[in-house]
Amino acid sequence: MKTARPNETANRREFLRGGARYALLAGLAAVSAVLVKRRGASLPDQTCINEGICRGCGAVSDCGLPQALSFKQATQTRRPL
Repeated sequence: MKTARPNETANRREFLRGGARYALLAGLAAVSAVLVKRRGASLPDQTCINEGICRGCGAVSDCGLPQALSFKQATQTRRPL
């Protein structure tokens, strides 16, 4: 029966820890890239079709421009009397 030496066990353990660490880092980088791409993809192609007036605009629900985002936030937080 072959027994492992202490140095070989320690090296193997360090190798596995390093591999897990780099795999976790790569996964985190991939998720971050997807989130950044998803967030920035909608803005460059969008142009305002209603001269910056969001009230009554038919595209406000899908719009990602800053004016539309603040309009949606303001109308969601306002409570009817």
